[in-house]
Amino acid sequence: SGQGINTTGQILTQALNSAGYEIFGYREYPSLIKGGNASYQVDFSSHKINSSSKYCNILSTISENSLHKYIYTVNQNGLIIHDGDEAPLTTEEEIYIKKNNIQIIVLNSKKTAINSGGTEIMANAVLLGFLWRILKKDKKILVDEIMEFFADKQIDKQIEKKCILAGYENSLYRDTYSNNILLPKTKTLHSKQYTMTGNDAIALGALSAGVRAFYGYPMTPATSIYKLLGETSQQTGLLVKQAENEITAVQMALGSMYMGTRALTATSGGGFDLMIETISSAGMSETPLVIVLAQRNGPATGVPTWTGAGDINTAVKGGHGDYPKCVISVSDLPSCYTLIQQAYNISEKYQIPVILLTEKQIAEGLFSIDQLPKPLKIERGLEKGNKRYKITDTGISPRWIPSKSNKPYLSTTDEHLENGVSTEDAVSIMKMSKKRMLKMETLEKEIPQPQYYGNKNAESVFVGFGSVKNTILDAIKEYPNYAYLHYEYIYPLKTEQFEKLVNQNKRIILVENNQTGQLGSLISEKTGYTFSEKLLKYDGRPFFVEDILNFISE
Repeated sequence: SGQGINTTGQILTQALNSAGYEIFGYREYPSLIKGGNASYQVDFSSHKINSSSKYCNILSTISENSLHKYIYTVNQNGLIIHDGDEAPLTTEEEIYIKKNNIQIIVLNSKKTAINSGGTEIMANAVLLGFLWRILKKDKKILVDEIMEFFADKQIDKQIEKKCILAGYENSLYRDTYSNNILLPKTKTLHSKQYTMTGNDAIALGALSAGVRAFYGYPMTPATSIYKLLGETSQQTGLLVKQAENEITAVQMALGSMYMGTRALTATSGGGFDLMIETISSAGMSETPLVIVLAQRNGPATGVPTWTGAGDINTAVKGGHGDYPKCVISVSDLPSCYTLIQQAYNISEKYQIPVILLTEKQIAEGLFSIDQLPKPLKIERGLEKGNKRYKITDTGISPRWIPSKSNKPYLSTTDEHLENGVSTEDAVSIMKMSKKRMLKMETLEKEIPQPQYYGNKNAESVFVGFGSVKNTILDAIKEYPNYAYLHYEYIYPLKTEQFEKLVNQNKRIILVENNQTGQLGSLISEKTGYTFSEKLLKYDGRPFFVEDILNFISE
C-alpha cells in the first residue's frame, strides 16, 4: 500500500482495453494507509468477462512479502517478475516453481527508473513497459495510455515515457518469456471502451436521476461515490457536503428529499446501522429516501477493505416497527447505472425509503463497457391534494413540495391522521398502518421477477444476488446443464419464477457471499422451501471462477 499499485493496475487495465480486450480489474488491499500487501489483478479476454480468476499467468511482485504470499497463485508454465536484486525462495517454493515450470525474472525497476532520470516511484512505469513487451503489444498503446492518465498531473511526462521504454527495451527480455503466455486472440483495435468501477456507474446514474445533493461520511467501499461526485461538482453543480457522521448525512438527505430535491447518501454496514432510526422516520412520515449500502465482510469493523454481501438482513429488517421499504441489489455496470435511477423513481412514487445494495467487489471492480444504458424517465409521483396522508386503495397518498404556492401540510414521525395531526386512537392507528403497508402490495405487482440466465432445459439452477451473477455467468458458458436465477429486487420478494423451477424438479443451488445464506432465508420464509445445497463464501474474498467450476466438477 502506498507504492502506486492501484494506479499501475488501472493503467494496465485501460491499455489492455485499448488493445482490444474485454477486461475486469480486481483489487486486494489492507486497511492501512501504507504497508501491508496490496495487489491489483487484471483478467482479460476476447469475450465479455465480469469476474476474477483465483490464479494468474503472470505475477509481478515488488516486495519479498508479496512474493511469498502470491507465489502459489501462479499457473503452470506461468511467469514471475520480481522487483529487486534477487528473488529469495524457500525450499518448498523452489519445488513448486520447478514442478510447474514457472520462470522467474529479477528486474530491478527502481534502479532502472533512476538511471533513466526518474524517481523510485516511476519504477512502476518500468515494470509496465517490461510487462507490455512480454505481452507482445505495441508500445505506443501503453505510452499513449500513460500520457493520458497523467495528463493533468504535475509530473515530468518525458521522463515517465523514458521509464516505460527502459522497461520495454530492457536487455533482460527473452522471447521464451512470451512463448508460454497464450493470449486470447482479439480483433484489431476496436473503438476504445469505457472503463469504470461500479461506484462510478452508481454516481453517474445518480446524476442522470436528477440528484442535486450528496451528503456523506467516508466509509470504504462507498467512499469513491463521494469522491467522484465531489471531484466533478463544479461541472455538475451538485452540492456535496461531508457531514460529521452518518446520522447527520442521512438526516440532511431526508430533509432535502422532503423539500423536493433528489439527494443521496452512501455508506457501509456500520454507518448504515447509525442511519436506521432515520430510515424508520422516513417510513412513518412517508418521505422519500435513497441510501446506497456498500457491503463489506463481517460485523462491527470486520475486514473493512474486503468484500462480502451479508447485509440483506439489516437492509430488509433493520428499523423499529413495521413500515414499507424497498431493497434493490446491483451486480454490474448496467445495473449500477440503471437501478440507482429506479431507486429514486420508486422512492418518490411510493414515498418510501429505498436501499440500494452493492458490495466491494462491484463497487471497486473495474469493468469495461461499450456504452451505458439510456437514462430512465424521471418519475416523481407528485400530486396535489387536501390530505397529505389520505387513505387510498394503493396506499399511496398525494404528495406535493412544500412552498409558498402550495397548501401547507403537517409531516410528522408520530402516528397521525390523514391530515397529519398526531393520534393515539386505536382505530386510527390500525387504518393508517394498513394504508402504509398497502404500498408493498402495489409495489410487488410493479417490480419484475428475478431474471433467468442460461438454458431453459438445464437440470441445475444457481440462485443468488449481487456479484455472484458475474462469476456464475462467466463460469457456466460451457456448461449448458447449468443456469442461473438472479435477484435484483430483494424486497419485496417475488418468488413465482423460483417456485416454478422448484415445481419442475430442478436442482436448486443457493450461492451467496455471506455465511448464512440471507437471500435463501428470505425465500424460505416466503415459500417454505428449504435449500439442501448451498455454496457460501465469507472469507472476505469474492467468488472466483474456479469456485464455481470446482463445485460443478465435484
